[in-house]
Amino acid sequence: MKKKLVLSGLALAVLAGALLSYRYYYLLTRNVIDALVAQKRMIHVLVAGSNSFNNNRHRFCGIAAINPENGKIGFTFLPPELKINMSRRGNDYMKLQDVDISDFDDVREALQRELKLNVAFYLELYAVDIERFVDLIGGIEIFVLDQLPLDEGFHFGLNYFDGKKIVRYINDTPTKSIFKKYDRIQDVVMSFHGSRDLYRDLINQDFISETLSSFKTNIMPQEMLSLARLVADNTELNCAILPGEIDDAGNYVMDNISYKIYEKEFLAQLLEDEGNVGSIKVKILNGTDIPGLARKMRNLLIREGLNVVEFGTSPYPRLDYSILINQRGNLSHARKVAEVTGVKKIYHVIDNAQLHDVLIIFGKDNVKSEDTGNN
Repeated sequence: MKKKLVLSGLALAVLAGALLSYRYYYLLTRNVIDALVAQKRMIHVLVAGSNSFNNNRHRFCGIAAINPENGKIGFTFLPPELKINMSRRGNDYMKLQDVDISDFDDVREALQRELKLNVAFYLELYAVDIERFVDLIGGIEIFVLDQLPLDEGFHFGLNYFDGKKIVRYINDTPTKSIFKKYDRIQDVVMSFHGSRDLYRDLINQDFISETLSSFKTNIMPQEMLSLARLVADNTELNCAILPGEIDDAGNYVMDNISYKIYEKEFLAQLLEDEGNVGSIKVKILNGTDIPGLARKMRNLLIREGLNVVEFGTSPYPRLDYSILINQRGNLSHARKVAEVTGVKKIYHVIDNAQLHDVLIIFGKDNVKSEDTGNN
């Protein structure tokens, strides 16, 4: 009898070991990202970040949405005061900044209820992680318009930023508003995405493993490699801040109308082509010493169907080449305007306080021999 019990125990132990080995092998080799790509399904990743550790609670949160079918990426910034229901059946409402992200299953279900998005993955990172990552890729170039003091070593145009400068760039905003910081983060993310061809050689398993060594995530290294390749191949990145308003209790809430706006103006655009350029608001500045250029270009672009809401003389240094500044986080809008105008240089200086979507500063390359007028 004892012998049978011993044999049974050994058999159970062998079975348990086999199951554990299989699970370990599955975790090492699984690739849910590739499966979702094969099924042409949307991929959603919650990204949460802070300057320093605070019990897995974060002021910065956003959701990356990747459509592998049409090459579009959308990033929704979530206000830290966003009110979400953390209970399946009750009314356990919390501000997002007070939620422990490590309880990801509860967070995922809450986001499903509030935003109707299936967020299967998460990534937590801190300022030191950002510094380390930027230094690993060799830095990022960001276009400086007027968002930084030029007497502090910065200049108008492209500036090189290492890891420490990137963190400073995000945090040192005039008002310390989270929304201003979100603007700066968009500058960094969109500038990085625009230069992604420079970093393609880094997309390998060793680099991914090195990068993930300090991140907290449920994404396996092989999945992160697939995700990185997917992001590198996708050609369009658009960003938005979740629409809503602050209620009397200081919570950020999104009603049905706000959600429909978010669904129509952002989520739907990840699935289909956007409309014509007539809805894109454009500001024009004359970046030369030639009088009347802004007015002339305004008249030309209106005839092309663009919605020019403002024009005038540039307060910035004179330009030999025209540039286009994406100011509302919508790369597809910027590209549509670039196609119409022929302006090839696109940079990103996000400022959601502006009324226009795109700023064009025309340089000498748009000055022709004919008279430009007197205005």
